[in-house]
Amino acid sequence: MLLRTRPETSARRAPLQVLVDRATPAHLALARTGSGALMVLRPRAVPQALGVDSATATRMAWAVQMLGARELALGIGTWTAMRNPDKAASRLWVAGGVLSDGIDAMAVTAALLKGRVSKSSGLGLVAVAAGAVALGVRALQEQVTTV
Repeated sequence: MLLRTRPETSARRAPLQVLVDRATPAHLALARTGSGALMVLRPRAVPQALGVDSATATRMAWAVQMLGARELALGIGTWTAMRNPDKAASRLWVAGGVLSDGIDAMAVTAALLKGRVSKSSGLGLVAVAAGAVALGVRALQEQVTTV
């Protein structure tokens, strides 16, 4: 007996996959810039969203601000490079973001396995980082266009 399957529609795909399919490296650069600014200006917000207690979030604030500065640099650098006709520069900035996001996904996964972040928030952050990696890899395969 043959099994009939329906073609997969965007409504049936995972929300993260739909987002990755529609997003561009420019979107990622802007999102990275915004999240970096948030981390620099409100450094306790990210740890608290991950389920870290207030006292620990306060002690971590300086490290979150350092991470935010990295995000700002990657976001602004990628955006600026993409507005320039030099595709090699865009590829380097996108590759730097892929490396950064890949390490983020691994670090948060390790924290999840050790019970250091809440399960729901940690899984969400891993999904976002993995989606950013997928978007960056796709852009690199497509030779990263300028904006």
